[in-house]
Amino acid sequence: MTTWMANHWLHVVVPLFALIAVVVIGLWARLAIRKFLKKPQAKTTWLQNMAVIETTWNTSLIWFVLLGVYLAIEISIIPQTVKKPTLESLASLFVISLMWAANRLSSRIIRFYIGKTEAMKSLTSIALNISRIIIIVIGLLILFDVWGIPTFPIILVLVAGLFIIVFVFRNTLDNLLAGFEIAYSEHIKIGHFIKLGSGETGHVTKISWTRTVVQMNDGFTVIIPNYKLMTTIIINHGSVMPESTKDISQTAAPATKPPQIPETLSDRELEVLKLIGAGATNREIAGKLIISENTVKSHIRSILNKLALRNRQQAAIYAERQGLSSLPKTEKDAPQLP
Repeated sequence: MTTWMANHWLHVVVPLFALIAVVVIGLWARLAIRKFLKKPQAKTTWLQNMAVIETTWNTSLIWFVLLGVYLAIEISIIPQTVKKPTLESLASLFVISLMWAANRLSSRIIRFYIGKTEAMKSLTSIALNISRIIIIVIGLLILFDVWGIPTFPIILVLVAGLFIIVFVFRNTLDNLLAGFEIAYSEHIKIGHFIKLGSGETGHVTKISWTRTVVQMNDGFTVIIPNYKLMTTIIINHGSVMPESTKDISQTAAPATKPPQIPETLSDRELEVLKLIGAGATNREIAGKLIISENTVKSHIRSILNKLALRNRQQAAIYAERQGLSSLPKTEKDAPQLP
């Protein structure tokens, strides 16, 4: 043993020196990076830096030790049959610790940014699950590559599975993305009093990651998919209900301004447009005018063509802006005398 050490001491000292050097440099780098990240900066940046420090402070020591041991073994004279699996094991430990740190860091950042408002708290769990799945998949692919397992077929399967998921849940994904936009932009918040493009008014009581719940003034609850909510015209009165639930432009118009009656519309089409402006559905219009719903749809198509409008929402807005909802009832709508 003594003779072997005398002949191979350099092969022992150099790897040991490499291990110690890497650990010492790592300790110094940890302190230097922590000092740099703690410099006074903007509040948001400071919070991000603190999250990075707290998440990686202890784990980084493990990384430098693993790196030192890896380098020491790599330059040692250990037989290749022992060296290869040992290095692969060390690399696997490094990847696992990196996955653990990345998961903790992403969780802290997601909870900070998404959980800061009530509307976005409902999105926290799904965002956390998505980030964990991404981290695990990437980590497993790296581990497979470390151990020489072919990753290309696995990547193909994952891509194909992703396309299938997107195709099957495309409507849910649309609602999810719209929910993120609603919650993050904060244009609509819980408690806001809103008026929908169809004329209904009410308070927002809940915003989830796929749908928004509105409590209407008539006591009914309307559940609106977030994608639909983002693609319709909404008047947001804020957290205070206005004294009148009528359209602002209608209440602010001078009392002397007469309603503008489109000359191109027939009497029946004018009645239908008036009811659209009041927020009536096709069934309600049909019942009011004692006609079929198909006839109502035909009148609506004719109205849109004559007024160069694209959809029902624009027709409702047109009716309100023209003051048609203030027109007196037609003879057909007036109560009949006995």
